[in-house]
Amino acid sequence: MAGMALAGAMGRAGGLLIRRGYAAAAGFGRLDGRVAVVAGAGNPASEGHGIGAMTSLVLARQGARVVSVSNAAENAETITQAIRDEGLEGLAHVADVTKSNQVTDLLERVKAEYGGADILINAGVHNAQPNGFKKITEEYWKDAIDVNLHAQFQLIHQFVPHFEERGSGCIVHFTTVAGSVGLGLGKQRHPYAAGKAAAAVLTKRIGVEYAKKGIRSNVIQIGYVSGPLVNRAVAAGGADLGAVTATRDSYVPRGRQGQPEEIANVAAFLCSEEASFINASDIFADGGSAGCTYGP
Repeated sequence: MAGMALAGAMGRAGGLLIRRGYAAAAGFGRLDGRVAVVAGAGNPASEGHGIGAMTSLVLARQGARVVSVSNAAENAETITQAIRDEGLEGLAHVADVTKSNQVTDLLERVKAEYGGADILINAGVHNAQPNGFKKITEEYWKDAIDVNLHAQFQLIHQFVPHFEERGSGCIVHFTTVAGSVGLGLGKQRHPYAAGKAAAAVLTKRIGVEYAKKGIRSNVIQIGYVSGPLVNRAVAAGGADLGAVTATRDSYVPRGRQGQPEEIANVAAFLCSEEASFINASDIFADGGSAGCTYGP
């Protein structure tokens, strides 16, 4: 009987170690106790999770309390409900983060609800379609720069002093490889690329200036990724989603586009202590697209 009891105890211990090993491999608990603010998080329930929403969900799965921010209530509430459905903690907040006063309100709410923030991620994006230069109006340009660049300034402008007071903080900005290379040889994404590229430079310079204050600030250079943003653009243009998907897949050396969760996993890693020596850097999550040219 004693032998059977010992064997049972060893079996249970072994099972526990296996579960702990699996949890560690999946990043479980690596963000325990952290509060993360994800701007540009969420899609309508009918669309599924894009990069921003999936980032909120992955951070929550890894232990963070996540404030999902969108300028549309449905979007923020959809991803927050998904987080809560998994027994995790999240908060929905509606804000236009291009507006200083609304970013102030966001930070004040985070302080009131959770005592402060440890992580700031900006996943917001304005129209990434390759419309070409001739279609750019002054209004379109200003709108794109406002969302793709000015929003990042507003967020950093308010959250960096908060992180400085706390003695630490992590910033991650989602940008695009289109900011450094032309995607294809035809019409380009000029306002999108210009705004995101400028925001990326700002983000990295913050990492340099505030490194000794305990603040890390990095950029994820994102390549071709499938999801709601692409599907919406294809539908708006009246194109065939299957054909567009096949073309976009062919642009990636891996032979397929990325999935939102694959980008979210990179963000979660950058926010963890495992990435403590990564700062003011570009991390490419593009399947190798930025490292090659197109054509035979």
